Amino acid sequence: MNEAAAENPARRANLREVAALAGVSLSTASRVLSGSYPISGATREKVVEAMRELGYSESRTRRREATRTIGVIVSDVRSSLVSGVTAGIDAAAAENGRICTIFPTEGDLDRERDIVRLAARQRELDALVFVGGMQRTDDYAGRIGDYLTMLGEVDARLVLCARPGIGAHPGTLDVGYDNEGGAFAIASYLASKGHRRIAWVGGQRNHSTTEGRLRGVRRALGTLGLELEVAYTEEFQPSSSRRIRITDPTYSNTRRLLEEHPEVTGVVTNSDFHAVEVVRALHDAGVDVPEDISVVGYDDNEVALQVRPNLTTVHLPVFDLGWEAARLAVEKPLAGMPGSSVELGTHVVVRDSVAPPRA
Repeated sequence: MNEAAAENPARRANLREVAALAGVSLSTASRVLSGSYPISGATREKVVEAMRELGYSESRTRRREATRTIGVIVSDVRSSLVSGVTAGIDAAAAENGRICTIFPTEGDLDRERDIVRLAARQRELDALVFVGGMQRTDDYAGRIGDYLTMLGEVDARLVLCARPGIGAHPGTLDVGYDNEGGAFAIASYLASKGHRRIAWVGGQRNHSTTEGRLRGVRRALGTLGLELEVAYTEEFQPSSSRRIRITDPTYSNTRRLLEEHPEVTGVVTNSDFHAVEVVRALHDAGVDVPEDISVVGYDDNEVALQVRPNLTTVHLPVFDLGWEAARLAVEKPLAGMPGSSVELGTHVVVRDSVAPPRA
């Protein structure tokens, strides 16, 4: 039996302990419970057996404090990062008897403020979790300070999750990842294969996540005495209607890259979704990936395995980011004290989209 459970038989086992005993990731254990993802029979049996051994009961944990809530504020619910993080938040919230509510803003800061104001009236609120990077604004610190004041009226916390490059606010709880380090690693890997003419495609200018990743790429190339050939990014364009999806220029920018910088042999992209569009544009132009041009992504979501060739990318632990954010929301450590800030690592996942440049 698990040592912690053996020491205190009355203590409820949690899903993290189930995953550890079964030898699987936290997200895999959660997916076995939800039954909404394809999981191999052997893996499912290991998780079920671990649940039996630890006496884990999801229904029992769901009944505890079921009236408490965790609010999640996101810019775009269609983002793969957001969907992965919110899955982790919801799983941890359910295990701790909380209900998770998602509030999309579409990048509208006035709407964001209205949501915080409304949520701060709810006495059952544990915390608001802000997920994902953001456009830099001069009033950011002041806005966060206002939000902390509102939430303080109901003893709720503010958790910043997967929001790299902004800098922690003294009053917030923080769950982050090594955004710049992941980009440094993937650019270093590309260069290690012999690529010296490397370009960047995707992401928005003045966006905290994109800027951090670009810094990591430039830093990696700089250590080798190289420079980024070109970076194709875009201006942030708020949508005038939620029904209208802004057209992504990645495909057209890749075609521009071929015309303006034919010497490029490697492309680093802002995300796996950008990488898919780059690969599509290259294929349509008769350019082979990776024989003619190598392409790498970032995030390691499902599309990385759906595109051909499968993408070499940076793994982002989105589920664990959400889980840790919900844990902080429930435990409510004091901001600035040990345990109030968590940073998770990233790593390169090598697949088939990189090859040495042609001689």
